[in-house]
Amino acid sequence: MKPYFVYLGQCSQYDAGQILAILKQAAQAHPAMPEINGRVVIKPNLVMAHPRVATEAYTRKEVMEGILLFLKEYGTSDLSACIVEKSGLGITTSAMFRYAGYQSLKKKFGTKLVPMEESEQKRLVLKNGKIHSYITVAKEMAENDFLIFAPKLKTNVLSGGFSGAIKLNIGSIDSKERMFCHHHALPQKMVDILTVLNPQLVVTDGIRLAYGGNQMTQRGVQFGVIAVSNNAVAHDIVCASMLGLDPFKIEHIQEAISRGLGPGTMEEIDVLGDFDMEKGMALAKSLEFGNIPVESFQSNFEIQSGQPFCQGGCHGIFLDWLHMVQDRKPKLMKRFPKIPVCIGKIENKIVSKKVLLIGECAAASPNIRSKSVIKIGGCPPTHKAIVLKMLMHFFLINPLVRPSLIWDGFVAYPIKKMKGWWINRLYKPSMR
Repeated sequence: MKPYFVYLGQCSQYDAGQILAILKQAAQAHPAMPEINGRVVIKPNLVMAHPRVATEAYTRKEVMEGILLFLKEYGTSDLSACIVEKSGLGITTSAMFRYAGYQSLKKKFGTKLVPMEESEQKRLVLKNGKIHSYITVAKEMAENDFLIFAPKLKTNVLSGGFSGAIKLNIGSIDSKERMFCHHHALPQKMVDILTVLNPQLVVTDGIRLAYGGNQMTQRGVQFGVIAVSNNAVAHDIVCASMLGLDPFKIEHIQEAISRGLGPGTMEEIDVLGDFDMEKGMALAKSLEFGNIPVESFQSNFEIQSGQPFCQGGCHGIFLDWLHMVQDRKPKLMKRFPKIPVCIGKIENKIVSKKVLLIGECAAASPNIRSKSVIKIGGCPPTHKAIVLKMLMHFFLINPLVRPSLIWDGFVAYPIKKMKGWWINRLYKPSMR
């Protein structure tokens, strides 16, 4: 037997009993299945969940329930479990727990739900980090005895077209640290985090594949798999391959391999289970993942792409925003103004009555000639900033501009952050 395994279990529906059965089969299929004990932390993908505009791109509660049932049967008697997350877009994690139905898990299993921004935090020192010298995480995450990642099988235009176990780690850190170097250095950033938060078990929700479009609002298709692995890199190699992608051309997977965090070839991984991988690849091949150069996106905007090219930064985030509109409000695209949009530093001369500049590099373009220059700053700008500026300057009402989400993002989130700040003033984050 090889040291790394990925078990692909066929799963036709979101049923906790069926998911439990697959996890038990995976545990019996390979001797490298780790023993689970002590303080268990489960990290799902809840970057965004909403019953109207973000229905596919998060880890479903039934998968989490299957994991919790498995822990009761397979874990040791001293085991305790909690779910830790930090959502995206400046929306409260507690709202994402609610929208995703995780409150029922708390009631049924007594599982603690930890929204990072309003909880006690600790700092982890990275001795060999390329981007980070330390990261700030929830106390429970820092003090775990056993870490389970529960990603959503989905595509992502910010990370080589694929979002898996390694990419999931971005949601483990504080919001300011999350955006730090979230640009061309994103692969190194993700793997920095993996060096100190490396899961012993990965359980992926691939019953429905979230594909194409924006990482939060993309649509889904029935795919029918639960992927179980004892290594994040092995998991991502197999799952990226299952989607018809070359994992060895995806930068963050390459970076993790170069640091010795997992296997370097497919031959080093035992791929087990009853899911037909070739059938999955055939389905994925028929889908459009939307992972294209931002300047190739068809819209009224006259997009010009400059240097440096940042798939994980301005170029990818603006492409992600364009997909968000196309995903959930395609008619709005007809109202986009016909103006130049610069992403990255543009050297050629641009003459227009109005110009939109995305990010700090675009703002440094030397040959912009315009009466009205609109800047969306940041390195990179946040989705929230893009949504707000598009509303203010072009009256483009984004699909996420909904009363509940506006309240949550601009009123509730600052209050939750203040709560977290106060807690951590009383218990200053210690270094570990």
